[in-house]
Amino acid sequence: MKSIIRDEILARRISHKNAEEDSKKIAQKLVDLLRLKKAKNILLYYPHKNEVDTRFIIDRLLRSKKINLFLPKVKGKDLIPVRLKDLHSLKKGYAGIMEPEGEAVTPEEIDVVVVPAVAFDMKGHRLGYGKGYYDRFLKKTDALKVGVAYDFQIVDRLPYEPHDVPVDLIVTPTGIIKTKEDEKR
Repeated sequence: MKSIIRDEILARRISHKNAEEDSKKIAQKLVDLLRLKKAKNILLYYPHKNEVDTRFIIDRLLRSKKINLFLPKVKGKDLIPVRLKDLHSLKKGYAGIMEPEGEAVTPEEIDVVVVPAVAFDMKGHRLGYGKGYYDRFLKKTDALKVGVAYDFQIVDRLPYEPHDVPVDLIVTPTGIIKTKEDEKR
């Protein structure tokens, strides 16, 4: 079931013609949300294979003197948050994804984690690529977990395992979805 959903949504994502416009809408909603939450240490991701393009957010946040911006670096089976100084210091890392070099922090130091996925459901469960990097990382932090997705990446229900960690909110081009998990906050 997961592989069928993954293949179908990845095909739609790769051919998504409004990706740039939708990414800009998501970026504005996310920046507003981060201001509201007064986040200081934010873990974003660098876009890969037509994921929601976070470079719009990265560019805006790098100019802020009040926010520390981090991107994940894969080390063994773990994601390590590494401080991002500028986009020119990135190098190809795991699976050809751009990663920063430099100062790492612990997961506990992160206030907000912006999480990519192939798909999310309305309860915040996510379908990734199946390697578990984000689930392992998300278990180590109490940070607000925010998924970002194009509208077609939201499905009613996804199969999930007990070790899967749902996100608290999902930001799409058309709105912000508060998951059932977010009601606890």
